[in-house]
Amino acid sequence: MSSDNSKPPIRWLNLSVLGIPPLVAVTLVPWYGFTEGYDRFEWISFIVLMVFCEMSITAGYHRLWSHKAYKAHPIMKFIFALGGACALQNDCITWASDHRRHHLHVDDNDQDPYSANRGFWYSHFEWMIREFESTKDDTSNVRDLLKEPILAWQRKHYLILLLLMNLGLPLLLGWLNGDIWGSLLLAGFLRLVLSQHFTYLINSAAHIWGSRSYDPTQTARDNWFISLFTFGEGYHNYHHTFAWDYRNGIKWYHWDPTKWLIRLCSWLGLTSELRRCSVYRQERTRLEVQYKNALQKCETLIDSMLWRKKLEQEYQQLIATLNHWAELKQQWCQAKSAQLSSELHDKIQELDPESIRHRYRLLKIELQGKRRSWQALLNTFTALPYQAA
Repeated sequence: MSSDNSKPPIRWLNLSVLGIPPLVAVTLVPWYGFTEGYDRFEWISFIVLMVFCEMSITAGYHRLWSHKAYKAHPIMKFIFALGGACALQNDCITWASDHRRHHLHVDDNDQDPYSANRGFWYSHFEWMIREFESTKDDTSNVRDLLKEPILAWQRKHYLILLLLMNLGLPLLLGWLNGDIWGSLLLAGFLRLVLSQHFTYLINSAAHIWGSRSYDPTQTARDNWFISLFTFGEGYHNYHHTFAWDYRNGIKWYHWDPTKWLIRLCSWLGLTSELRRCSVYRQERTRLEVQYKNALQKCETLIDSMLWRKKLEQEYQQLIATLNHWAELKQQWCQAKSAQLSSELHDKIQELDPESIRHRYRLLKIELQGKRRSWQALLNTFTALPYQAA
């Protein structure tokens, strides 16, 4: 990949495969809808296949295989492999290789396959229709996935699988319903186009619009609106900071159907070893970003030294309380655990679990107060007078 303005040649096969379905979706799909109409069965088929494709990419290609955020039963892997072929976003080994390279070299125009610094259109779509020799067929970063039997099988038979899932399945549903064309257009073409471009929004829109609470040095951003279309993938700044977390939306109210699916399957024994970032680490990371941003603002304020000192004092107090809270929380969890070693069990018993619990709750209240005080201080900065330029 070259960093100059010259563009590599177009891959015409890719352009045809990715370009023809949108043309069909914006012409034949509405035409058939106005002239013949689509029935309930066809709309249900469209929705089911849409969810099937999206979840296979988000839960399978992305969080399971690209980032090893959890482990899955072979049944789940097989379903995701079929769904990935239905989504028509390349075989999983190639997809994961590109994605891992994106995370390793994010925003580097020479190394990031879909660098957002090259523009919205490039990161959304153009990178797939250009011939970049530097990353072509390079699977050195996915040697672990090459050993996956299901992925090796999918990669070997990918062409057959994508034809079966994108043509065979919609045609079968249409034959069962008595309307082959309606099913092919709605559950085939429209579903394919929407599922693909919803995923592409993560590479493009989620690197342009949104907040950067965890790592402001990169373009990835948290955007709840994009999550509505991408099954939870819109919390992208968090994801780029803690890529190994099986969740993207960490709050209970964050729209992240993918994490709910993974969690539900863990109760059914289909997924296991779900990895998640601790609340302590999340908050420490977010506070460090807030502190650095506030320090920069201090330099522009009248009486900057006074506010810098106050900021430092509030920050250190909050961090000390947060550290103490995390330590007590760990002790309380150890005290509740039924799998403690005898030596550790004796140590915990000496500390009195009920006493730990009581201290933990009191400290939690104190921590909430420190958080409110810290946020109030940050809010005051917006109303303070700035130094004249």
